[in-house]
Amino acid sequence: MTKSRHGEDTFTRHTEDTFTRPAPPAPTPAPASGPPGDPAWAVDSPALGTGLTVRPCGDPLRPAEPPPANGTPVALALSGGGFRATLSSLGFIRLLADTGLLRRLRYSSSVSGGSIANACLATAWPALRERDFTPAAVDDLVIAPVVDRVSAHSLKRALLRDVWRTLGPTTRTDLLARRLDDWFLGQTELEDLDPQVRWIVNAANLTTGVRFTFERDVYGDYSIGLARTAGTGLRLSRAVSASAAVPGAFPPVVLDDAPFPCAAHRPALLDGGIYDNTGLEALDSDNYRHTFLCALNSGGLLRPGMYGRVPVIRDLARANSLLYRQSTALRTRATVERFRRGAALGPVGELPPGARRGILVQLSTDFAFADPLLHRWRATFPEHRAHDGRDLALVPTVFDRLTPSLCRALVHRGWWLGGAGLASYHPELLPSDLTTLRPPQQ
Repeated sequence: MTKSRHGEDTFTRHTEDTFTRPAPPAPTPAPASGPPGDPAWAVDSPALGTGLTVRPCGDPLRPAEPPPANGTPVALALSGGGFRATLSSLGFIRLLADTGLLRRLRYSSSVSGGSIANACLATAWPALRERDFTPAAVDDLVIAPVVDRVSAHSLKRALLRDVWRTLGPTTRTDLLARRLDDWFLGQTELEDLDPQVRWIVNAANLTTGVRFTFERDVYGDYSIGLARTAGTGLRLSRAVSASAAVPGAFPPVVLDDAPFPCAAHRPALLDGGIYDNTGLEALDSDNYRHTFLCALNSGGLLRPGMYGRVPVIRDLARANSLLYRQSTALRTRATVERFRRGAALGPVGELPPGARRGILVQLSTDFAFADPLLHRWRATFPEHRAHDGRDLALVPTVFDRLTPSLCRALVHRGWWLGGAGLASYHPELLPSDLTTLRPPQQ
């Protein structure tokens, strides 16, 4: 429980608070807006209206729920943070395999770099199930292919080499989706994802100001409503590229507004970290309190000092970092409070609203207290939080080539943190003999 907080679940809190009431009249559809930069496109948010009230769509379509798990279902939340987040998330997933929790995974929410790990897990899920979700299967089918690719090639340079393709209608975000297909996802379509898990890839909708979700069967947000993915050909790579479309580096993914029942303007999607870089909001509602939440925050840290020398740019960058820190801290504090309420009730049994069980760790988490099992965890698996003299939490947020040793260090860090979190707060989920666990290659 270096535990976390969730925000508002677009499709659960609003399900409880709004969708149970009579649906408000849908707004009269407006003609499709112009390209980004059109003033109406940029500011006329059907979610915010005058800025005083939120106007949910009220449509009845909801994502399909996954089948029951054999035991307490597990929910996974993976933050953004470039390949730093991708690789540490893979190690975190590996720890779930080591403890037998991966076979109980039923919800998996992600943002940006974490969405690459989430998507790789989703595409490999049927093969993992055939191998009973063993640690070796995760190594072979998920971790090794990503490490081999990221350590041998630079995604950033590959995109720069193809920039000439953007002279036509293709955008840099389109190129990102193509590379994700070539490297990791093999043109998998959303509707073909395994229904055993509710896969949730989060982006930020610039036209509504809320979280936009891509799932196996539906996509959309609570303001414009949901549309079905069946028959659309919508690829998982498209969802991940929208989730990872860092402002400035990538243009928005602009979708047709027609499928969404309350859309007044076309959805324009950017990096989900703009709205919620933790991936927690999708799983925030009390509707999910019966799940065991495993959350990893690999996002950036607030650095001391000034951000550059150009006054306006420097101050805006610093202000943006403060806003990011505030939103992340609020989610973390609230989830910690939920975990504390759950801990007071013991490791088993029903939980009342406002309580939760699980762990939340960050790459910078420092487990400083003296817990007996944590001592054993550290003694059995020494902590390695730095690589070449640099704390792994400070590895730059990039989609560039990383050395094999740095890739392995980040995977191991995610694995180690997951185990330390369980040792500290849910020791019943670890084997009594820790030497039966085999850590990822360092």
